[in-house]
Amino acid sequence: MDMKNQIEEGAKVIGLSVEEATNKLEEICSENGIETTNPIALGLWRNFVANTRRAQKSGDEAKTNDSFYKSAFGFFVSLDAPRDMMSWNRNQAKEEYLRDADNALEKGIVAVATENALGKFTVSRFFKGTYEEKIVSKLPDGAETLEDGRVYIPLDSTETYMNGGKNDAFGKPLPKEQFRRTGIFFGQIGNGEMKPYFFSYKNQGGVDFAPNTFEWCHFLCVLSNDETSIYGAKDLTFSSLTMNAEMEKENDLYRDMDSFDFESCLRDNFENHLYPLVEMERAHIEMQSQASRERFVITDGTVCNMNMTPTKNGNRIINLTDLNAEISYDDDAITTCWIPEHLTLDFGIGSSVIVVGRTSQRTTDEGVEPITINVAGLYCVIRHGSAVEVAQPVEEDFDWF
Repeated sequence: MDMKNQIEEGAKVIGLSVEEATNKLEEICSENGIETTNPIALGLWRNFVANTRRAQKSGDEAKTNDSFYKSAFGFFVSLDAPRDMMSWNRNQAKEEYLRDADNALEKGIVAVATENALGKFTVSRFFKGTYEEKIVSKLPDGAETLEDGRVYIPLDSTETYMNGGKNDAFGKPLPKEQFRRTGIFFGQIGNGEMKPYFFSYKNQGGVDFAPNTFEWCHFLCVLSNDETSIYGAKDLTFSSLTMNAEMEKENDLYRDMDSFDFESCLRDNFENHLYPLVEMERAHIEMQSQASRERFVITDGTVCNMNMTPTKNGNRIINLTDLNAEISYDDDAITTCWIPEHLTLDFGIGSSVIVVGRTSQRTTDEGVEPITINVAGLYCVIRHGSAVEVAQPVEEDFDWF
């Protein structure tokens, strides 16, 4: 169905004339800085129709938000691998239940389930201090069975968020898993200025959404009220993702960004996160005092080794060194960087790169290990060769004689 038919069908549903619907679409597209012929316009129109229908059914026209979805243009400075955000909460609930089952129940951390003779379950929980019971035929996916046969259900025990907002999921079962992808986006939302935004996208859409960092792209998203963050919108953000370089130059959505200087952009907008490679120890210490989403560093170096064989969690490894820095061989002059599978490695040894990520440091029985970087953003400044697996040198054995 073409755009004209979509407008006509949507207009019928919400009681507008075709002329009124066309004018409304032009208004919405103007707010987002795109032409009505762009593919993204279809998503904006569908959103307007859906929100208008909901508002009409509720009798409250004020609830209509025809600009809920915003068009975004820019690039990702960093994009983390998707993480199961409920894993920690589920583990905490289990630990509390094993430590003191009665307390975990009374605090609303878990519900407990007991199977009856009919194969159904009696589920017990405390909700805001009140004991409740309910018989259900099926347990939620997040239910856990211990080796001794006890069944418990981890619950969302956060009644209000730190910002004072109400948690609608309070007292409900935690999902078995809930993946979320986060990152830092630099670009323009609608007709706004080019600036950094925190990015968050949950569930399967967030898993599938994986543009390469430092590559210009277009997509639809939701802008936070304070205009500091953007969020993925179910399937729409993933399905609307279009890489600028893959567009025809005649497309009115295409923008010529060949003259854009990524390095200057990072210096101007992320000064507090810039550290020389040789100062990763200092960076690691200073980042610990920052809010979680601010704990990223930006550094650069020369690739001196690569291992393209993925680790168990899919990471490849590159080793960086700063050829311009004076070093002591008493210290480790090499920094190991873990590269997740969604980031493209299309360069070889000798290339100069910028990496964005979180520092990490392990302590073992042998002592404290050197700082490593879990990379979420990667930009090749000077490219040499291509990525190939480099065999580790093996010392010759002269003791055979």
